[in-house]
Amino acid sequence: MSEKKNAGKPVQARGAAAPMNGALKYFLGGCVAEFYLLLVRRYYVNGTAEQLVAWDPILQKLIYVGLSLFAIGVVLAVLWRKAKGWKRSTAQVVLLSGLFLAVGNWVIRTVYPNGSMVMCVLVPAIMLLGVLWSLYARECFYALSVLCSGILVVWICRHGAESSLWRLRVMLGVGIYLALLAATVFFTYRAERNKGLLGSFRFLPADADQLVIYLACGLSATATVLSLISSFIAYYALWVLGLVVFALAVYYTVREL
Repeated sequence: MSEKKNAGKPVQARGAAAPMNGALKYFLGGCVAEFYLLLVRRYYVNGTAEQLVAWDPILQKLIYVGLSLFAIGVVLAVLWRKAKGWKRSTAQVVLLSGLFLAVGNWVIRTVYPNGSMVMCVLVPAIMLLGVLWSLYARECFYALSVLCSGILVVWICRHGAESSLWRLRVMLGVGIYLALLAATVFFTYRAERNKGLLGSFRFLPADADQLVIYLACGLSATATVLSLISSFIAYYALWVLGLVVFALAVYYTVREL
């Protein structure tokens, strides 16, 4: 009997440590990605003309490297979809690394010079959301994802809505974003009516507070629409969304203690 009790303790300890291990992986991955972006910003965006010319073909080749890694990651994820441990972790690392290299370098080259700044902000935000996914309630993760994406969209509206070159693209992007917010509200409502389930998929815990997701979607949609009016309104909308993100993170941190 004593051996059985002692044998169960390490398993319980590993189960309790799993969320922290997941959060640590997101944190380390985000740090590596941010270091790469700062390196690119130093020598490609803020470097000399010779450095820019030298780095440009390297970034272009890394886009294709990223696409290849992403494809390999998708294949491994399908082949090892039922596996656990290092196989699942390897598939995820390869897939996410490829996605970062392809998308990040494409954004940096296409939206020069502001693309690097966007990525430098986006990577820590995604890292934070990964940590929240590992440690916090699911409704907190979804709400903060909506708010952080709202901050990005409002920033894009502030810098591109009044530009004749980017206005049409910004308007199209805003339409897609608002449609995604509407879909989030719809799926949240469906899950609420079915105890957190969407079919057989567990979208939210049965006792989740869906109101925070509705509020995040409403606030992000309102801020996005108002940001199309003027860059002045967009500036203050960024502050409002940022303060709401901070307040929500503090609230759920205190609640988890």
